Amino acid sequence: MKKIILFVGIVACIVTACNNKNAYTLTGTFTSDELDGKTVYLRSLDSTFRVSDAMDSTIVKNGTFVFKGIAKEPPSVQLITMDDRSFIPAAFIAEKGKIEMSIDSSLMATVKGTGMNDQYGLFEMSQIDIVQRYNSLYSEFLETSKAGEATSEQIQEFDKSSKQLIEEMGNAIVSYAKPNMATSAGQYVMMANAFGLKDDQLKELISSAPSKFQTMDRIQDLVKRIEIREATSDGKRFTDVKGFNLEGKEASLSDYAGKGKVVLVDFWASWCGPCRQAMPDVIKTYQKYKNKGFEIVGISLDNNKDDWKKAVNDLNITWPQFSNLKGWAEDCAVTYGVDAIPHTVLIDKDGKIIEHNLSENALNLKLEELLGNK
Repeated sequence: MKKIILFVGIVACIVTACNNKNAYTLTGTFTSDELDGKTVYLRSLDSTFRVSDAMDSTIVKNGTFVFKGIAKEPPSVQLITMDDRSFIPAAFIAEKGKIEMSIDSSLMATVKGTGMNDQYGLFEMSQIDIVQRYNSLYSEFLETSKAGEATSEQIQEFDKSSKQLIEEMGNAIVSYAKPNMATSAGQYVMMANAFGLKDDQLKELISSAPSKFQTMDRIQDLVKRIEIREATSDGKRFTDVKGFNLEGKEASLSDYAGKGKVVLVDFWASWCGPCRQAMPDVIKTYQKYKNKGFEIVGISLDNNKDDWKKAVNDLNITWPQFSNLKGWAEDCAVTYGVDAIPHTVLIDKDGKIIEHNLSENALNLKLEELLGNK
């Protein structure tokens, strides 16, 4: 019996030793000690890239936390989260070795320490750099705007610079993800940034991924949404959609678009905070151009007619509205590939789509270009 026990013990030691060869240690450090005593959680991603329940947790002490685990092959993406939703999940690759994560005062994280994490960390730093440059640009422009000193040239320069930074970010995402689409890291980066990428970039990344990833239900749904958006992309003629107005009468986009006026289609809802926040500026734009050949058509993603009607009255919206009261399943929104609101589509007087989701400043500049002399 003693020999059997001894043999089992030797096997256990061998197994442990083998596991230790694939062990990783993640040491995380917050640059601020204000989070001491908070709980951080270790989570993984399931096969559809949704965040799992917590696998482990620990307490932040002296600005530091540590997680240990066994790296699997191929290495997978794991996440550090907190209860506070303002903390964006910080990703790392569970690769054998010592991994270091640094989280700054704005709760943005970078990692290093192993081959894959070093590469991913460089990508993260490029993203942080772009975000910081954008925030600086926006803060400077906001101060000028509040003082009422922003000229049309400054507005144009801000919009131009903003678009350049957004394009730079998208290009950086593709540059990292494309050569890594066979790994969970590349796939995670694509999925996490899907809403911020252009459709041609998404198609490029999806086509670079293994067939197993391409055939996932979530990816197939994404491909369908891309196809829908392409049918209503810039330069295409508008697609007609129908609903009922607040009086219960049937209405359609073709009642307004392609009739000689520039039309802004505004997808919104009474429950949408950003929509309501933006509405005063939209109203100002409408008042300025409505007698020069400009119309707005609101399409509500509400489910409840009373909520929709109350919001229209409370916000003093005076332009035409219609809806099918189906929420996110709203037929009109599905037709235009709307996956976030507010979402706008600007259509020229002949019914051709000019551009989607122009900022309020850019919209005014475009309307000035199209209608300013009328």
